[in-house]
Amino acid sequence: MTATVASRPLPRAGLGATARSAARGTGPGVFGIVAFLLGWELIVRVTNTPAFIVPAPSAVAQALWIQLPVYASEFVYTLEAAGAGLAIGTAVGMTGAVIMANWRILERSLFPLALILKLVPFIAIAPLLRIWLGYELAPKIVLAALITFFPVLVNCITGLRAADPLALEFFRGVGASRWETFVRLRWMSSLPYLFAALKVNVNLALIGAIVGEFFGSNHGIGKIIDETSLNLDIRSMFAAIMFLAVTGVTLTLLTNFTERRVLFWHDSVRTAGAR
Repeated sequence: MTATVASRPLPRAGLGATARSAARGTGPGVFGIVAFLLGWELIVRVTNTPAFIVPAPSAVAQALWIQLPVYASEFVYTLEAAGAGLAIGTAVGMTGAVIMANWRILERSLFPLALILKLVPFIAIAPLLRIWLGYELAPKIVLAALITFFPVLVNCITGLRAADPLALEFFRGVGASRWETFVRLRWMSSLPYLFAALKVNVNLALIGAIVGEFFGSNHGIGKIIDETSLNLDIRSMFAAIMFLAVTGVTLTLLTNFTERRVLFWHDSVRTAGAR
């Protein structure tokens, strides 16, 4: 007698459950940031540190509030470059990972080149990109792409090779094609590794775009930081840095939220949600 087991799909976490899980995960971090800011404020006030050296967080927050429309409008330019660079870097890294994970000879040929490119100081090639591509978005996009492609490449190669060997044997046993095995098994096994790279890359892309703006740009939050440092406007410079910190944390939280929604079936997300 054979028993038939009805397979039921794993329940997808609702928005409310996902939000509660995110709140539990970010609560300690928020507490740490608040404690750091309070300590910073206290030290500046007790030591009477001049504002042109280290301004108090309250003064920085005031400057940020006053200049917020300007920072927001300039950040849109930076975000365009970072977003385009992240998309290109992710696409190149994923494509390279698929090629290298399936053909070892190409991995031995191409991976050293990718590693050399990764080891090149990007701040050293930023002036060259400005000379070659001008002062608009193009050099910032290229710099962001160069910074972000390597983490995606390495993580996706690892993820594509992390497929369950028993599952691979099953796919071979049922006569699945190479494409079906890739789409239904190897690609799915690589998604957690891809999101791990993206959580790092969302901020690396911003850094790449901002570094490009330091070396010549008519717009962008990096241009504001560069100008305020030249004018010794320390409070406004700290305000721009605080704006970048807040937006970077926000982008990271959005990436974490997306990961929980996409990988609701994966053990790492289910275990994190249960804590």
